[in-house]
Amino acid sequence: MWKAFRVKQSLKNKITEERNKSGYYKKLLSIQLLIASVIVMLFCSGCAGKMNAKKIFRQSSENMQKVTSSANHVELAIQMSDILDLMEVNMEMDLENTTEPPAGHAKGTARVTIKDSEVSADLELYQVKEDGKQVTYSGKKESVEGSNENHLGIDGNIFAQEGKALESFHLSEQETTVNGKACYQLYGDVTGTELMGLLGKEMVEAYHLVNLPEEDAIRNLKIPVIFDIYKEELLPAKIVVDMSDVMGDLYKSYGETTKVNLYSIVLQFTDYNKVDEIHVPDEIKNSAK
Repeated sequence: MWKAFRVKQSLKNKITEERNKSGYYKKLLSIQLLIASVIVMLFCSGCAGKMNAKKIFRQSSENMQKVTSSANHVELAIQMSDILDLMEVNMEMDLENTTEPPAGHAKGTARVTIKDSEVSADLELYQVKEDGKQVTYSGKKESVEGSNENHLGIDGNIFAQEGKALESFHLSEQETTVNGKACYQLYGDVTGTELMGLLGKEMVEAYHLVNLPEEDAIRNLKIPVIFDIYKEELLPAKIVVDMSDVMGDLYKSYGETTKVNLYSIVLQFTDYNKVDEIHVPDEIKNSAK
């Protein structure tokens, strides 16, 4: 009888144990399902809000439309060699632009070194509208066509004008910093014509300080460009253009012996919405007559 009781009690304990296990597994399954659902929700929300190059350019373009003025610092560096001759061009300029009225001002220094000789000069340019025409003052007064390539520095349509070209850009996995602020970094290629639309024809052609193999030789080149965009403000922070390799290939395609060791443009945005209205001083107007 005692043996029968022990068997009965053992069976009872076994059933209780199995029931407890079943409850435990049910709880474990519920927790696993809850975790899985949270992961799916987070993944989906991350996909919906994940930034890519197209979204960043679109938002930055919209924000640039609201900008009333911008200030930039530009550094242009070129080094070219031809057999025994070495030429270096270094230029630093501060640019400022306003949108209403549309105007630009650039001031800086250019230094050209050929062999052991060096020539440097101070540069100052103004671009304003007079009598409905776009006029540039650079030692002389010149009327220029209303083309998107003739602007001085960066205007508010920087991304809107070349939107299609920028859609093929890629977002770097590594963020960068400019002026101590976190930035998205986007990279890709644009044509020479598109680059002129972004930066202006004069800047891309080094303000005529370089002898190109042909006047419009740059237009069809595929040129690598890097954009740094402030993550918080979603406004441009810096533009880096490295034309060294493509310019070297260009001269080579024309059968020239010129080697391009360096051809770069770095434009950094220093301020937004802080530039006063731009006026051409009377002495510059008078000297340009």
